[in-house]
Amino acid sequence: MTGTKSIEEVPKERLRPVDWSGFTDFGGEVEIFAPRNESDIRSVVRYCLSQNKKLRVVALRTSWNALWYSPDVMMTANHLTAIKEINPRDHTVTCEPGITLEELHKALWEKGLALQTAPAPGWVTLGGALSTGSHGSGPPSISSSMIGCRLVTGDGEVVEIGENDERLDAVRLSLGMLGVMSMVTLRVVDTFYVKLSQIRIPTSDWKRFLTEGEMSYLLWFAHTDSSLMARVDIIPNPADKPVPCGPPPPETNSVEFISKYIRGVNEVANIHPWTFPARSRYIKDVLFPEGEVTGPVHEVLMSFQAIGPIAGAEWALPVPRFDAAMADLEKEMANGLYLPAPVWLKKAKPETAWLRAADEDCVQCGIYHNVNPGTPWHVRDMVSRVERLMLRHRGRPHLGKLIYLSPEELKSVYPNWPKFDVLRRKLDPAGVFWTDRMEARFGA
Repeated sequence: MTGTKSIEEVPKERLRPVDWSGFTDFGGEVEIFAPRNESDIRSVVRYCLSQNKKLRVVALRTSWNALWYSPDVMMTANHLTAIKEINPRDHTVTCEPGITLEELHKALWEKGLALQTAPAPGWVTLGGALSTGSHGSGPPSISSSMIGCRLVTGDGEVVEIGENDERLDAVRLSLGMLGVMSMVTLRVVDTFYVKLSQIRIPTSDWKRFLTEGEMSYLLWFAHTDSSLMARVDIIPNPADKPVPCGPPPPETNSVEFISKYIRGVNEVANIHPWTFPARSRYIKDVLFPEGEVTGPVHEVLMSFQAIGPIAGAEWALPVPRFDAAMADLEKEMANGLYLPAPVWLKKAKPETAWLRAADEDCVQCGIYHNVNPGTPWHVRDMVSRVERLMLRHRGRPHLGKLIYLSPEELKSVYPNWPKFDVLRRKLDPAGVFWTDRMEARFGA
């Protein structure tokens, strides 16, 4: 056990095993390990190996499918937040995986750097975003920016995986199945600013967001005939430091207003799904006005605040197939499928990760449902119905969100799964990270 502590020396803390929205709740409280460094991580892994226990890493629990849960042993990454080095010359940052994206955004900004892409919520951890392939719109997912890592494998040893190691594409987007990342290195870019213009367009013109603006996305208001295109243009000269432009957002567009007044509308819609068309029209007209804002990329696109708890799923579909998929969705809606608004459409570029969502230019289609205590949840029915449609159009699910496909169906969309599984068994021969929940998702 050279270089590791005894298991009694590793800090512990209490955790309520529930995801951030309350959609998946295992009840009660559990004691989990709270490592402060790589040595602590190795101690926990070796303890699990010696006791034939399963281990999963849990951070902020933003994944609704709860693959972070293990009834045996869990460890939190919330104390692994150190930044080892920011190198402006080489455009790299090396840090621990428990740091939140918001914290990383601020540290990079002070050095004149930025992430090329990141998911909209800044409060998720870097490790979670990397291992689930979380997306912004435009560039490939954030996992593609990882160029190296230190990985504690299933035997408690540490392997360093660099940019020229083919295993890096396996670790990217691996859901922690290959080991515990103790340090990661990312490729970053010079600071840049963006101008975001919100424009109403007919939904039939949805393809505009694919070609207008580098990081544009679309909010599709299902059950209506219009969408809001968020055109995002990169401003080439960050030295200009543009100031926010346009009129200030109305009070009705603030998080406080929406949280206060939209709750009742959501509760009615959860009880009576047939009210979703009226809900979509209301949200579109009142809460999503046209407008324009300019600022640093991490403040404009990567600081989303959730308006109440939600749960849902996301799929990547090849661009040539999305027209047909949308037509099928509209047929399903005519047959009683109610989609909460807005449906979020983003651009997704091809990637090299073995379990990647995009082999070619894709549309990321995110469908989310409000979670309101005391009212029925229609999330599972919605996701189950939509994912079968997405599967017919070669869609691949976001692995960090809800999935109800069978293991055979899920693995069928990942041609690299056999290769990935061989490496998984090599790095974790005793199956320390292979829990019953992982087996239920990917098969025995």
